Amino acid sequence: MVSMYVKFQWNRESLYEEVWQSPVSKVAEKYGISDVAIAKVCRKLKIPVPGRGYWARKSAGYSVKKQPLLRFKNAPILFRSERTRPPTLPTDPSDPEFLKIAAVEGKHPAIPASDHSLIEEARKQFLRAKPDEYGRLEWPSSKRCVDIHVSGELLDRALSVMNTLLFALKEEGLEVSVTEKSTSVVAFGQTMRFGIVEDLQIKERRIEQSYSGTKLVNVYERSGRIAFHILSNAKGQRAFWGDGKTKKLEQLLPKCIGGIFRHARLNRIEDGERKEREAERERQRLEREELARREREEQKRFENLEQCVASWQRAKQIREFIEAYKLACEKKGESTSPESEKGKWIQWARGKADWLDPLSRI
Repeated sequence: MVSMYVKFQWNRESLYEEVWQSPVSKVAEKYGISDVAIAKVCRKLKIPVPGRGYWARKSAGYSVKKQPLLRFKNAPILFRSERTRPPTLPTDPSDPEFLKIAAVEGKHPAIPASDHSLIEEARKQFLRAKPDEYGRLEWPSSKRCVDIHVSGELLDRALSVMNTLLFALKEEGLEVSVTEKSTSVVAFGQTMRFGIVEDLQIKERRIEQSYSGTKLVNVYERSGRIAFHILSNAKGQRAFWGDGKTKKLEQLLPKCIGGIFRHARLNRIEDGERKEREAERERQRLEREELARREREEQKRFENLEQCVASWQRAKQIREFIEAYKLACEKKGESTSPESEKGKWIQWARGKADWLDPLSRI
């Protein structure tokens, strides 16, 4: 089985709550990493952690203080990797898909008495086929043909094997679809591509000069063996069956057909897990955007508060100046009544102070 690693973003608020609910060693055990790694993440995200003796005092019934999580502008985005294993096929005998796979792999397909319509068409296409660099025939790229890539010497045998496969798949309720580039069936809701190919084998190894020095180059040739292959991204499942020392491909057809169902099931499971991971990444993205929006909103509110305080202080200074100005005028015997020139200026200045003072707009 091939292991895979999935990335998840550390949530600063969630991790803060976790390290204050349980010792760091327990939190580390939950995530499958060391307590040193957890402590490093906390330092990078500026998350306070309980000090030495905190948990002992708490378990003894003493009152302990939880440090607050301070706002951290432009906090770094950190990820953690979780190791996963590819999904495995069901072993429950009551599972209908398991029963289907077991039945297919336990039944050898019958040899058809006639050619499938796709094989009849393929025979016509291969009359115009040209060999590739290894001598394997390639049908015209603009024509629909079953996926067979073998030499002329093996063509009849490959067509016979493909013919048996097509009828066997039809018996299992799978209709084969052929395009200019692929041959496929839909099993368990998944489109599975497959074909028959002639293996290549190493003919010789030779040393060649390159711009960086010398390199070992493998020279390939046709092996004379045919194989059935499934084009699938499913991990941990066999996708290639071919002629061996004791068995020919014809004897392995039940495994080939079962392989299509196995890969289809795993592809569906992995697609579901991939969609869950994408949904989780999307949720985290939206969460980051919401957090950034709240931070911007909080910053804007704080800046507005600072502006209000500054305006209030300035209005207060203006009013103090107005009172000092009025007192100075009165000492000189000048009138500050509302009708006087000085009085009108004082009224205007008080209006400006009120306009500037945020408390006057409450």
